Amino acid sequence: MPIYLLIDFHSGIIVDCSDRLCGIVNDVKSELLIRKLLIPNGHGTPGPSSQADGAPSEVAALKRWLAVLEAQNAELRKQPMEEKSERLHLEGRVIRRLVCLTERVEDLIAEFDRRVMLGIDLDDDASLNDPEDDRKYRSYKKLVALCPSIRKLVHSVVENGELSHIYSKLNKGADGARGDDTTRLKVTVASWLMQQTPPPSPVIHGQNKLGRGFNNDVTGRLICPADYDWNDPVVRQGIRDYHPDYRVTAHSWPAFLYQDEKYDPLKPVDGLFKGTLLLKTFKYIFTSPTSTEMDDQEQLNPEVLSSQGRPKQRRTDGERRTRCDVAGLLNMKSVQPRSIAYAAVQANQLRFALSSTGSWCIIDDEFDHQQFYDNIVDFLELAVTSDVAKEVEDLLFWWNRKVFRRKHVSTYWPQRVEQLSVARCSVRH
Repeated sequence: MPIYLLIDFHSGIIVDCSDRLCGIVNDVKSELLIRKLLIPNGHGTPGPSSQADGAPSEVAALKRWLAVLEAQNAELRKQPMEEKSERLHLEGRVIRRLVCLTERVEDLIAEFDRRVMLGIDLDDDASLNDPEDDRKYRSYKKLVALCPSIRKLVHSVVENGELSHIYSKLNKGADGARGDDTTRLKVTVASWLMQQTPPPSPVIHGQNKLGRGFNNDVTGRLICPADYDWNDPVVRQGIRDYHPDYRVTAHSWPAFLYQDEKYDPLKPVDGLFKGTLLLKTFKYIFTSPTSTEMDDQEQLNPEVLSSQGRPKQRRTDGERRTRCDVAGLLNMKSVQPRSIAYAAVQANQLRFALSSTGSWCIIDDEFDHQQFYDNIVDFLELAVTSDVAKEVEDLLFWWNRKVFRRKHVSTYWPQRVEQLSVARCSVRH
């Protein structure tokens, strides 16, 4: 006799099992599924080896078949959880690069919840309370914009166990991306510096950070505070001896942030965030390693362009490029202020790669990397006057032209169509 299983259509869980269910097949709701179970002889009846009454053999076969189905159900329930974990991990990889340097996801959401409970205007970044809380809330807004899982989370009720799982996967993905970038740049920056003529002395080794930092004239010049003159032997020795007159803190911009490492105290913004190594580091992370090696076509001599044409982009072994770069994976179509800050911080990129510290930490000697990151973000995001806002706008345009060139130009520099001929002609009196 055939046996029927009543199965939850969405979860795959067996709700009931009975030979009497055959009478309600047509009445069952769409959320449930009636599945006919045949004892494995192809006819739904006991095989020839059954006992005279058939009951023991049929029950045993049914139990075995139910065990198989339960194992399949458990596997089906496991797969969505694994897929969700992988999705959360991938979403987390955006956090350090575009959201914040060190904060945990749960801390950013806690700041949002605090504002909700206090009735603070959620459209206002300033709480008139604590600058650190305001900074967290700005980071939270970036997090919500970039992570779909967070947008769903803040509008739903989630059990504690699942909430901890979500936070853990996002934080793990965030820290993992930072660690991957740091590891790769440790070797890459060394190779860039060793290409200089004459090469640095002592030699900078890719796998060993000894001989970097202020003990090496090349790396020391790059991370020297812009307020000091590295060419002055008194300054160099004072920095190396930790003299109080030559302290290295986040209150000074490192020289590598400036174009050609040149700082003018009378014009402190000129050339800031246009350093060559900073730009190469950014490209290495967000576009591709090969993009750092390409000639800047916009800077080529027009006579060379007219005679030789623009250089072709190189392809590995003649193959087309099929892998998506980090910017593509993050759906990043313009340079973000926090991505510049991320590229500048030693813990993940240039400063860490150039220093001699053995492992990443928030405070290296007296240099606070979190404060360094915050200073850059505040400079680029919190313009206090219209003139400053225009300077930042021009700087970001420069970055977008260097990184994306013609690609995504409609995103980072949209046309003002209301001032163009079509719009003017459409307004007729």
